[in-house]
Amino acid sequence: MSLSERECIAIHQARALLQESGVWSLEEDLSCLVDRFIERADKKRALEEFMLAVHERCNRIPLGHIVGTVDFDDLPLVVGSGVFIPRSHSRVIHKWIESSAAMPSGAKVLDLCAGSGAIGLAIARRRPDLKVTCVEFDPIAVQYLKRNIDRLSCKGVQANHLCADIGDEQAFAPFEKQIGLIVANPPYVPQAQELLPEWGEHHPQASVYSGTDGLEMIRQIIALADRLLVRDGWLVMEHGEGQAEAVRELFRRDHLTDIETVIDKDESDASGSSVITIGRKPQ
Repeated sequence: MSLSERECIAIHQARALLQESGVWSLEEDLSCLVDRFIERADKKRALEEFMLAVHERCNRIPLGHIVGTVDFDDLPLVVGSGVFIPRSHSRVIHKWIESSAAMPSGAKVLDLCAGSGAIGLAIARRRPDLKVTCVEFDPIAVQYLKRNIDRLSCKGVQANHLCADIGDEQAFAPFEKQIGLIVANPPYVPQAQELLPEWGEHHPQASVYSGTDGLEMIRQIIALADRLLVRDGWLVMEHGEGQAEAVRELFRRDHLTDIETVIDKDESDASGSSVITIGRKPQ
């Protein structure tokens, strides 16, 4: 194995960190990590694993579930079977935050239906002055969420996590009238709608489908936002392009103002359009 000076320095640092952490199989673990991330020692095995991965993808297993990571907004997130893989579509939320002067420093942010934590962690990276909490209920997704929060803390990205169901009033009681921004990419697909196998078969169904019209979770989040948002606080929610008018009407019924739907073609792809609706709680 021929390594560069930079790689040798990284391996030396890794050995010291592993030793300090107290892992019991230091050299074995280090060798495995070097083989996985720096240079494959066994080329035949690497080729076999490559073809296994190709066959899995041909079976329409999502790429993130195969490789175990996904890049989102310059963040390397751990994902796997049982958790929703974040899509570039969600970056429209961060574009709105950066273009808006509505979020004062120190504001509290909730990322609901957080999954692996992509949206909330990206907000925390872009706006370290905000206090971000990622909320997820599914136990498998929570494990990925906690891993991503812990692993990205070494890069200076700081966020909290909360394991709670959207309908659990007691869990959210400490946040009442405290939140300046709620963001969410909830499940929003109608139960009878047919999707590509990656989403319809190989993603956790609770992260994709939401009742007969796809709006069940959206209604719950809007009701929760009414309790949690401060005056002038914002609710930003992803949904399907065909649901835009229905979501705006739900926002209006809850007396939100400055309601706007944004469709970002730059972040859209073959799996659908990048769409958010924004609303503000009046003073």
